[in-house]
Amino acid sequence: MDNILLLTFIIILVFGAIGIGSPLMTLYLESLGANYSRIALILATTASVSLVTSYAWGRLSDALGRRKPLIAAGLAGLALAYFLLSQVVSADWAWLVRLGEAASNAAYSTTSLALMGDLLATRDRRGQRMGVYRGLGSLAFAVGALLGGRLADHFSLRLTLQVCALLYLAAAAVALILRESRSATVRRSAPRIEVVSAPASAGLGSRRSALGCKDRAAGWRGWRPGLPLLFLAGVFLWTMTWYGQASMWPNHMAALGYAKTEISSLWGLAALIEAPAMRFAGQWSDVVGRGALLAVGGFGATLVLCGYVVLSQILPALAGVQVLRGVAFGSYTANAMTFAVEWGDETTRGRNSGLLSTVSGAGQLAGLLLGGTLAQAGGFRMMFGVFAATAAAAGACFLALRARAQDGRPVG
Repeated sequence: MDNILLLTFIIILVFGAIGIGSPLMTLYLESLGANYSRIALILATTASVSLVTSYAWGRLSDALGRRKPLIAAGLAGLALAYFLLSQVVSADWAWLVRLGEAASNAAYSTTSLALMGDLLATRDRRGQRMGVYRGLGSLAFAVGALLGGRLADHFSLRLTLQVCALLYLAAAAVALILRESRSATVRRSAPRIEVVSAPASAGLGSRRSALGCKDRAAGWRGWRPGLPLLFLAGVFLWTMTWYGQASMWPNHMAALGYAKTEISSLWGLAALIEAPAMRFAGQWSDVVGRGALLAVGGFGATLVLCGYVVLSQILPALAGVQVLRGVAFGSYTANAMTFAVEWGDETTRGRNSGLLSTVSGAGQLAGLLLGGTLAQAGGFRMMFGVFAATAAAAGACFLALRARAQDGRPVG
């Protein structure tokens, strides 16, 4: 079977498990005796482990010239972690297990993205293809979220975690089927990035699809070989916003009187929208550029958070906010992944993927620390207001990235 199809099947299983477990995780920790501040601390330390390990996993996969062993090992670690989570009897034990879960997830997510980048490097419509790949993951998340709340309401939270463990175990088994030979990634030469300008006769779409800029832009690039600093700043702000509000959103909904089934269904609705949103966002970014669609993700998140402030108690309106949430998430996520794997070649794609994961982890860590703390200190409305401002700042970074990239693109 083709490796792209196998990776797609794996991401469907993985995001099905995430959809079942993640909307209920903070509720599970609360049931084990953790208050909001303690939940924020658990989530933040978990994110810090992901932050520390992601770049290391990416560099290791570049050095090995292989991605498959780390993908399979990470998935097996996730299966073990979720089985152990279903058995713990205190928040402290859950905390310890979640640290191992974070390291395993970093191994899978970083190296699977790098492998997908390797496979798409010679193909056209990379934005659209990446959007379809990641969008199917979101569709699986939606189905999982719809099932997770019902399993928790009719059986128990522990059973939902055991189902997650089985899905991760199945994904690890599929990863063993991946066919991969020791590739050219073992060569240590740095990628050559040649910058070319779009010809005067090129259409507007061709000029706007540029991903890089001319030699004068060397100062705004990140670590070498790395990613543009404007991109990394936007990633940090966006992930801080998203994970900060998402970590406490189920508790906000529960405080308003929504049942677990309603909470997971609303989350699943947003994920259901993510699938087509990622596909079309990737397709449009192939025409107008990654920065434009990344900015849609930033400013869209601002509107979503403002919606939570004023519309959370009106269920039909809240459903509309969740639709917008899916569009914002899909627009950002598909294009951030594509941008990261396009910047470089197979000798550096693992570390660039790891760098994206590391900066995302740093933003996630900051958001998780802020989310529970703001909710505890000033309430959910204040928390959503603060994160609306940081989402707008992320959108501004991506607009600046687009402006800097319009007059050239990196190739080679």
